[in-house]
Amino acid sequence: MKEIDRQMTIAGPCAAESREQVVKSAHMAKERGIATLRASLWKPRTKPGFDGVAIQGIEWLGEVARLGLRPATEVLTEDNAKQVIDSVSGKLGREVLIWIGSRNQNHFIQRNIGRLASGEKLVKILIKNQPWVSQDHWMGIIDHVISGGADPNQIILCHRGFAPGTNGLRNNPDFLMAMRVKKESGLPMLIDPSHMGGERKKVLEIAKLAQDFKEDGIGFDGLMVEVHPNPDQALTDKTQQLTWEQFDQIGK
Repeated sequence: MKEIDRQMTIAGPCAAESREQVVKSAHMAKERGIATLRASLWKPRTKPGFDGVAIQGIEWLGEVARLGLRPATEVLTEDNAKQVIDSVSGKLGREVLIWIGSRNQNHFIQRNIGRLASGEKLVKILIKNQPWVSQDHWMGIIDHVISGGADPNQIILCHRGFAPGTNGLRNNPDFLMAMRVKKESGLPMLIDPSHMGGERKKVLEIAKLAQDFKEDGIGFDGLMVEVHPNPDQALTDKTQQLTWEQFDQIGK
């Protein structure tokens, strides 16, 4: 991945905050050839705070889909997943990506999300690694989703680092483990430098390192990056969200 693969890259705000923010982000992504816009409707939080607009934002994801992009959102439950799939793929006949985040370690939910996606050709599932270091556990999440009925062709993986981060990082990368999981699973692997870096400068540094990384000729297939029209005003993770102009520096 010497240059950013815009078809395999997911970019957009950490969280959907308003219709205006989501639609503006979609236009900015489309101008750059980005195929998938992230804008999470539900946000797990370490402490109480803004935890997403929930079903209010599903209509905004529909607008993103009508603009020709694939909307992407984290889901916390099978009900979340069903609402998004029904609204975007079911009613609009458009592609949608749902992802299982690092904190979502309930294997019943993982399997049920796989069941909901079964046979849904317009649905992709992205699976992030869990917070603690364990290749076996990460592979187990993949197995649970597939055992629920999801086709491996529907699945994309994403390495977001392991907690706790050291040397000023939010989460520690393990590029070698990510490549082992990619090889063993046979699935595409993205990298999330936003949750590793924790601040904009480090996000850019990790993104560029990942683009140059190869292990036995194998590398990352794309990026998942938090990009906000006005990061300083973001309601979540403001320090690690890039501007679209900063995002443009990746791959140069």
